[in-house]
Amino acid sequence: MIKEGIPNEEYHSSPGFSRSTAWNVLKTCPEKVNHDKQYPTRPTSALIVGNGFHTATLEPHLFEKEYEVKPSQIDGKSPLTKHYKEKFSEMQELDESITWLSRSEFEMVSDMADSTNSHPWFSSMMESGNFIIEGSGYFEFEGVECKVRPDLYDPESGLIIDLKSTQDASESGFRSSVRKWGYDFQVAWYMEGLRQMGHKVTDFVFVAVEKSSPHLVACYRIAPNFIEQQKRQMIKACQIWANCKATKTFPGYSTSVVTL
Repeated sequence: MIKEGIPNEEYHSSPGFSRSTAWNVLKTCPEKVNHDKQYPTRPTSALIVGNGFHTATLEPHLFEKEYEVKPSQIDGKSPLTKHYKEKFSEMQELDESITWLSRSEFEMVSDMADSTNSHPWFSSMMESGNFIIEGSGYFEFEGVECKVRPDLYDPESGLIIDLKSTQDASESGFRSSVRKWGYDFQVAWYMEGLRQMGHKVTDFVFVAVEKSSPHLVACYRIAPNFIEQQKRQMIKACQIWANCKATKTFPGYSTSVVTL
């Protein structure tokens, strides 16, 4: 079942094969994925900003509590000075629940949230639906313990909505993003994962929001035939990972010369 109230950090650090990990198994190799799971890197600036956009849009009350603008100066000192760095480090230690954004980042995610919530289709769905916001789900698939965390899920209608910040929300631009980042694979993973947990699933819609002003918004769904293709890829990824775990071997790239 989808569980509410699990913090984002707790979900991402929990055991389980996620959609992004499965995608990386297919696009890179098990050895790289296993290494990255053992030695996770710090969140990138893009990820931090993306999380801020999600929070500002879906949980504005939390955004007000958890995000603040990083000061441009401290005691008249710039961010390049030792004094600033020491004082700012103290501020971070004083309240580790705060995520600091530059003023431009803070204004960008706030404006993106406003554009998203003003979109006719999205606003009507939010008014009419009874959505679970960032609920976490755990399921077994092809012998692998998997997990999923949809941005929005309405158990009554079976609709899943996923927010995407992007440079280009046009049809051609987002179609390119779908192929590059495996968003069609994500749809298959989320829909199948929720079905495996016994949930009703009827539709999946991406809400793409541009990072640059005027922060245009567009909504897309993936054609059913592409979803079915990616479900086969989901099976493949899980079978590869199950075999890696069973044999305790995580192959790298091909040791032979490959013709491109």
